[in-house]
Amino acid sequence: RGAVVLGVGEVAATIAQGLLLAHAIAIGVLGLDDRPLPTLLGLAAAVLVRMALQATAETTGRTAGRTAVAVLRERAVAAALRRAAERDDGPRSGAVAAQWVHGADAVASYAGRYLPATVIAGIAPVLVIATVAVVDPLSAGLLAFAAPIVVVFLILVGYRAQDAAEQRQAGLALLGGHLLDVLRGLPTLRAFGRERVQAEQVRKAGEHYRVGTMATLREAFLSAFVLEFVAMLGTALVAVACGIRLAQGHMEFGPAIAALVLAPEVFLPLRRLGSEFHASADAEPLLRELADAAAEPSGDAAAHPVADAPDPRAADLTLDAAVVRHPDRRAATFDGLDLRFAAGATTALVGPSGSGKTTILRLLLALQSPTAGAVRCGDVDLATVDPRAWHAGVAWIPQHPALLPDTLAANVRFGRDADDDAVRDALAAVGLGPLLRALPRGLDTPLGDVDLPLSAGERRRLAIARALLRDPRLVVVDEPTANLDSVTAESIVAVLERLVAGRTAVIATHDPLPLRLADRVVDLGEILDQTAVTA
Repeated sequence: RGAVVLGVGEVAATIAQGLLLAHAIAIGVLGLDDRPLPTLLGLAAAVLVRMALQATAETTGRTAGRTAVAVLRERAVAAALRRAAERDDGPRSGAVAAQWVHGADAVASYAGRYLPATVIAGIAPVLVIATVAVVDPLSAGLLAFAAPIVVVFLILVGYRAQDAAEQRQAGLALLGGHLLDVLRGLPTLRAFGRERVQAEQVRKAGEHYRVGTMATLREAFLSAFVLEFVAMLGTALVAVACGIRLAQGHMEFGPAIAALVLAPEVFLPLRRLGSEFHASADAEPLLRELADAAAEPSGDAAAHPVADAPDPRAADLTLDAAVVRHPDRRAATFDGLDLRFAAGATTALVGPSGSGKTTILRLLLALQSPTAGAVRCGDVDLATVDPRAWHAGVAWIPQHPALLPDTLAANVRFGRDADDDAVRDALAAVGLGPLLRALPRGLDTPLGDVDLPLSAGERRRLAIARALLRDPRLVVVDEPTANLDSVTAESIVAVLERLVAGRTAVIATHDPLPLRLADRVVDLGEILDQTAVTA
């Protein structure tokens, strides 16, 4: 809104500049007995005001663009996480990263420059033509005839450019997602001699992106040529008409110069709109994709959270006739599953891959709602509980804990404020005290592959320290000992023993080692077999 107001002010300054410039030229050419100093000072003031407004509008637009990028990235990540939680085939992280990192410039240009330019392009030509009409009605009529032609060409070329931009954006998503998948699986591909095949696939994805990029550039050059050509013809039309009338003595010099100076300003906002459209063409496919993702039906979307979050340490967690279906699968993951997790006890989920352990963890975490049936804590259906209130009492320890690009202390404090002494106690409790003492910067040590790379075992210890600091009511753990050596796995289980003590805990595992923590072991493979026999 601020950029639009500043843009309209810039148009007013431009009109004043054009009129003063025409008057100054008329004084110089005709040798009028007039004092030129006030005209020249006014012209200089109009130029300075126009430059100041233009610079301020540019700064305001950039700020609005950065704000829009931040908001949209947050919504995009939230939509991607929700889709990943509700479906096993959620968006690939490589595709999401490629779109919303590379597309950030396009979104910033769209929000900070294209949208204001759209409004200004509708206002500025009208103001300029109205001013020209006061000076010379015939020239204003010619401009009023030529300006809509530019708009028509702008729309026609814009449709073609949009198709090319969508093709380019699809190629970028394909290339980014496929490249990340290949890099993650490169050791396996090399082990089986398949790296050359994947290299060819990456080359094809890159070629698809190149073709889309070249198509976008062609459309951009074509539209720029059309806009410049039509704008030149419109200005030339006014110039020819003014020249003929001047030669015939039917028009004064001053109005003719004013009409000629202001004529290009009718088309300038439209030309700017065309250039900003191409600069932000990649934004619209991203915005449509985000809107589609936000509009997808979700189990949580139909819920109306009203109840306070219950305490899973005081009431059993139960799955009551839970049905979980995915839109792209014929068979349900669960079809009427009844399962109880005793309050204050540790339950281990075992079973073959694909038996639904991860789906149950998502249900308990309230990241996914059952298609039918309910997930309850005591008598309270989790669908009626505010997810944020429920998550505040839950500690989630995934197989691959995420680390923030921040300090060691910030990673442990994630989700809860705590002083340094509490952070040190949590790290000491999980066996990371020696590591902390060995770090020159202590808790202020930044984490990351370059600063302080952590092993898989250290990452899981840090995740457990994070959970201890939260003092959760419910602990949910996924494969705590996967891909660890026996010594490290033993130490992780020992640390987990302290975390789950006195709390309700659910541990999904293939490894028998964590089963010693369990008060009850649930074999999902047997449950599904019995369900199939009953059916």
